[in-house]
Amino acid sequence: MITYKMHLIRTGKTGDGPWKRYVGQSDIPLCDKGVEALKELGREFQYPKVEMVYSSPLKRCIQTSEILFPGVYTAEAPGLMDMNLGEFEGKTFEELRDDEIFADWLKDSFQNTPPGGEETIAFTKRIIQGFSDIFAKMMEEKISNVAVVTHGGVIMTLLASIGLPKLPLHQWAVDNGCGYTVLVTPQMWMRDRAVEVFAHLPEAKTEDDMDVYGLYYND
Repeated sequence: MITYKMHLIRTGKTGDGPWKRYVGQSDIPLCDKGVEALKELGREFQYPKVEMVYSSPLKRCIQTSEILFPGVYTAEAPGLMDMNLGEFEGKTFEELRDDEIFADWLKDSFQNTPPGGEETIAFTKRIIQGFSDIFAKMMEEKISNVAVVTHGGVIMTLLASIGLPKLPLHQWAVDNGCGYTVLVTPQMWMRDRAVEVFAHLPEAKTEDDMDVYGLYYND
């Protein structure tokens, strides 16, 4: 039985100013420092050779795909677009810190939703279906090795839901341009709806370096 390999990679940064903003579905490009950081990663580390790339349709992911996998065909994967943050979109922590709804969302995003935004349960179901759609296309087209360029919150939520070993959300955090290689077989997916997390890509920071909600800052 064929084992399929998918490399989940977080998009580069979109903001390099002093004020970190929550960015979900705003279609903004990478900032200059974000572009340079990705190019430096490409020079310093060896990214896997892939047959094609699937990418969130937002500009920052398409740009990341082009930088890290130049010349490789990229198909859009709308199911892996970032979360809709509603009224929190584009605002800084300082602008939101006195908002009680925002405080409740930070404490428990599963029970609380940004006004006008996407419920976490709905977001989770959407990205799992998006992943499943990619896997189905890989099997149909007989492709076994692809990159998937998406957002930090998508990677964390996805692997907390379907990744093995089972780890809490914050332990799947990765820096921009980094991610995980996952392995999956048709039998594993049909039986368990699970994937094996095989390796970091191309490096990962330690848990102590991560800010979970910072994954939405200028992502």
